[in-house]
Amino acid sequence: MHAPQQPEQGFTLIETMIALAIFAIGSLGILTILMNGFSINAEGNNLTSGYQIAQNAIGMIRANGSNALQFDGAAVSKTGSVTIPGSANTVVAQAIVSWKNMLHPAALPPALPSANGNIAIVSLQGGGMCPCTATISVGWVSSNGTPEAYTVQTIVGY
Repeated sequence: MHAPQQPEQGFTLIETMIALAIFAIGSLGILTILMNGFSINAEGNNLTSGYQIAQNAIGMIRANGSNALQFDGAAVSKTGSVTIPGSANTVVAQAIVSWKNMLHPAALPPALPSANGNIAIVSLQGGGMCPCTATISVGWVSSNGTPEAYTVQTIVGY
C-alpha cells in the first residue's frame, strides 16, 4: 500500500509576485533616501567652496592692511569678468585677479558653477580710514537651478 501523497510545499506565482512588489516599493524608498543624500552632500560641498572663496578674499584684504578700502566695489561676474575699483593699486588689482582665478580656475572646472563674487568695504570711522567692515558675498547656481550664496562680514584694517 501506498501512503497518501502530500501536496507539494512552496510559493505560488501570486505569492512570489506580491513579495517582489513589496521589495520593489521598499527599494524605491531606499533609493529616494540615497538620492536626497547625494543632493545634500553636493549642497554641503558648494557651501564649503563658497566659504573657502570668501575666506580667501578676507585673507587678501587683511594682507593688504592699510589698502583695505581699495577693495571696495571689487567684483567677479559669473562669466569671469573682473571689476577692479579705480582706486586699486597694482598689488590690490593683482589680488582681485587672483581671487577671480579661485572662482573661475583656468585649467580646472570651477568648484562652484556660475560663481560670482562681490567685495564691499565701509570705513567705520569715515574719512577713508580703517578699521573697516568688509562684506564678501559669493553666489552660485546649485545643481537644481536654485541661486545660492555665502556671505561673510568682518572687521579689517585695524
